[in-house]
Amino acid sequence: MNLVVPAVDAKHALHLPEAGFASHALSSIGPLMVRSDRGGIAVESEGRPVARALHAERLSFTFEADGPVRGLVVAAVLEALFACNPSLPHLDVVLQEGELLDELLAHGAVERQASALISRPELLFQIAAPFFGKMSPAYPEIASFKSGVHYPQRPPKPSGIVYQRTIPWLATALSLHVADPERDLPVFHKWMNDPRVSAIWQDQGDLDYHRKFLSERLSDPRTLPLIGSFGGTPFGYFELYWAKEDRLGPHYDADTHDRGWHVAIGEEAFRGKRFLGAWLPSLMHYMFLADPRTRRIVGEPVHDHQQQIRNLDRSGFAKIKHVQFSHKRALLVMLLRERFFGDRLLFPDLSGASEPAVIGSLPREVA
Repeated sequence: MNLVVPAVDAKHALHLPEAGFASHALSSIGPLMVRSDRGGIAVESEGRPVARALHAERLSFTFEADGPVRGLVVAAVLEALFACNPSLPHLDVVLQEGELLDELLAHGAVERQASALISRPELLFQIAAPFFGKMSPAYPEIASFKSGVHYPQRPPKPSGIVYQRTIPWLATALSLHVADPERDLPVFHKWMNDPRVSAIWQDQGDLDYHRKFLSERLSDPRTLPLIGSFGGTPFGYFELYWAKEDRLGPHYDADTHDRGWHVAIGEEAFRGKRFLGAWLPSLMHYMFLADPRTRRIVGEPVHDHQQQIRNLDRSGFAKIKHVQFSHKRALLVMLLRERFFGDRLLFPDLSGASEPAVIGSLPREVA
């Protein structure tokens, strides 16, 4: 198999972080590490080389692994190249007809355009398996009715790690796991009693109060409490909700799979643009992947919280209208699936954020 950088981008070099890029961190075979290697690319699984790309007239990949692992290797390399080179428009793919190509076409990792094959990040990053460790089928839809609201029966709550992604400019992994009322209680308790967090959430209290808080969120079909971590260190709490049956639902024409979120960043060391540019689009990515029928993500920041609104504006959220709740006046904001993937909002500008390894200059002639 060959991957060819299109001529429009041929004057640039490809980059990977010096430490390498870990892909498919939740896959059944464990992390696949994609590294710069003597002007080419090497792929390793548990320290064992499984593929190597030599930089000659094109990036030519020779796969040593067989079976389903080959598809994971291809997806890992594509993910690494697109994530670490966000201006790369697409990759041309040269691949013989067969089972591997059929698999990549079926999932959207590769598509046919005229007589050519290409891979585009707009499609690749809508594939759940690299980030979830499995595909994410849509849960069967059956109507429910409560308090005058029609909405679909919600799927069972997941457990453990539900999303993981390497952040190239931080050289570490961001993960989201479902909150555990016992294991996560100490950090959650600390965060909720932090004056900066409690000023917004107003949920300060003792351990029993916060244990009950998390347990109630887990038992409520409408909500999903998550803990975010960087490199295994917890830094924040995220509360996802289905908007249709939430307090926000009656204030706009809510679709049955619209999803919303609340956030509390509890650790001071993980505040700032470099971390915001990692966790905010990753959280949106998770919600869009968790159910392919989710077309819109909504939020309800306090109407005069200018910094938060600016952050959301830069992240692709549109300002819809003001909403008056009993406890606050909020601004309804909305992010469209088409905007998120079409404008590649998963990737902020990485210039100056890290010292990447260069994979050689690229040839203009790719034939």
